[in-house]
Amino acid sequence: MKERPAARVLLEAPQSAAEIQTLMQQARAGGDLERILAELDRLSRDAEVPIREEAAFRKVQLMLEKQRPGASDALHAVMKRYPEHALVPYASFWVAKWWLTQDESGRALERMKWSLQHKRLTRELADEIFDIAPSITREAPERVAVSWFLIAADVDQGGRDSWLRMAARRASLETIEEMHRDGSLSAELMPLFDLHAGRAYLMTGDRAGVSRIADLLSATMPNHAVVSQLRAWASGEFRAATIGVLLPLSGPYARYGQEALRGLRIALSDVGSDAFITLRVEDTKGESDAAVAAYKRLADESVNMIIGPLLSDTTEALVPHLKSGLPVISLTGRIDLAKRSGSLFIHTLSPLAQVYVMANYAWQHEARRMVVITDSSAEQSEAEMFSSSFEALGGEVLHTLRLDTRVMDQRGRLRELRLATDDDQILAELDEELSVFLPKMDMEMRVPVGFDAVYLALEGRQVSLLAGQLAYADISGVPIYGSSRWQDGHLMDDRGRYLSRARFAASTTSAELQGSDDASLRRFRFAHREAWGSDRTSELMALAYDTMRIAVVMTSRLGLSKSELGRELHNEEGFPAMTGHVRFDESGIGQKQLDIFRIKGGEIVPAG
Repeated sequence: MKERPAARVLLEAPQSAAEIQTLMQQARAGGDLERILAELDRLSRDAEVPIREEAAFRKVQLMLEKQRPGASDALHAVMKRYPEHALVPYASFWVAKWWLTQDESGRALERMKWSLQHKRLTRELADEIFDIAPSITREAPERVAVSWFLIAADVDQGGRDSWLRMAARRASLETIEEMHRDGSLSAELMPLFDLHAGRAYLMTGDRAGVSRIADLLSATMPNHAVVSQLRAWASGEFRAATIGVLLPLSGPYARYGQEALRGLRIALSDVGSDAFITLRVEDTKGESDAAVAAYKRLADESVNMIIGPLLSDTTEALVPHLKSGLPVISLTGRIDLAKRSGSLFIHTLSPLAQVYVMANYAWQHEARRMVVITDSSAEQSEAEMFSSSFEALGGEVLHTLRLDTRVMDQRGRLRELRLATDDDQILAELDEELSVFLPKMDMEMRVPVGFDAVYLALEGRQVSLLAGQLAYADISGVPIYGSSRWQDGHLMDDRGRYLSRARFAASTTSAELQGSDDASLRRFRFAHREAWGSDRTSELMALAYDTMRIAVVMTSRLGLSKSELGRELHNEEGFPAMTGHVRFDESGIGQKQLDIFRIKGGEIVPAG
């Protein structure tokens, strides 16, 4: 068996000379640019070798940042003079940022790709590229964007599946064919990418596309297991299946039930399966007894699978009655119910499901000590679940602050939090040093906070109000994390002035965050407009749409028996979905591959 190549080891960031750091700081603070460039020129001629070489690169960096004439020629000259210098991949990144100022997203991505491929790539530079490039891919030409995603997958092996899924989602069949012809897919990535692309085509009912991808892979790797998988997907004929639906179509929650039903029907018409699928729709009325009775009727009719219920109470009421071998995919936010039955699966966009994503994201970004801020008058589930998820990873939640939302000015409480979480060790060391060298005087020690990040289990309106108050309390230098609860239309009330370090999870279908050219989203909106004369959709509608596509794949396209359905739903590969790639874990909880967003330039854009 061929061994997998070792993960690429990225280098440490190069050290910068103190005098050059001072000059760069002066330039960015508005200092005399001509004087600073002249001083860098002098250092590049007269200083010792390490400083001389860095000065030449830093001069070019400033020229590009300030868009000075001759910057491009100066760049090529210094890279030719010092082709092995540690700042060469950085220089390519500086050019990429310059191209962004010229609205040339494609050229910017090409330069970032070159930086990622350079043998002297550092972890610092890779992280900076991964932080800004995903938002640029939305504007870049398809082929360039897909190529960048593939390079990212090769460099960032920990996030490889995510990058490959994004590449497959963006790539047209023509682009996939071109990549196979020109050899831009490595032998290691080729089958993984083709599997993601084939599964995406399977979800839309395009078996001809799946077959073509199988042919392309077979030409290079005829005996690979992925070829067999793709052939099986492509050859299967649609089979008749019956899918049960449990939704509140009357009563106080009827509006939500109707929204979900629209999403289910759009999915059937979109993927061309309406002729093969029979829907058995039952009204739960939002009542537990009605839901149980409706479930029993569907079970007696031998449906292949059930979608719903929508409400947590009705889902909980079903648990004792669920039959083995009849999968039920509930749309409730109560993810804790999944573990109570092997037949129950939870597919949701609830913030409670997103806390797993954000806890892991924070941990991967070096957060080890966390402060959680929440609303004392609200449900505490999000704050508690984030804390338990973060602690399960090995992190520590130092403090949970519960705010009274009736009070607008929280600066006093935040200042108390700041003082309570100061890094006592650093404070003690400073106090000891100052007592030796300085006379007694009244002075306020300003030391780093004793935590790495803040999680705000709040709505966007509260986050927007709190951001400036956090800065006032001197808690502005740490990352801030949150969930899609931030998306209430108020997050940008202050244009994100104090939220440059904020990151939050969200579904890709949120109206505030769109700008996507995702083909599934376009079809979804078009179908809704054709049927109901409006582009106004919702996350619930999109979630139901994705759930129906999963059900159709399992029952009609793959023709799985009831005994096979549960096992296939747990497939490690998961399912491409408009609301975020989903994989049902051992408990039946749908773990979403959600997008992480940030605020940049007064806009909400994808983060790396």
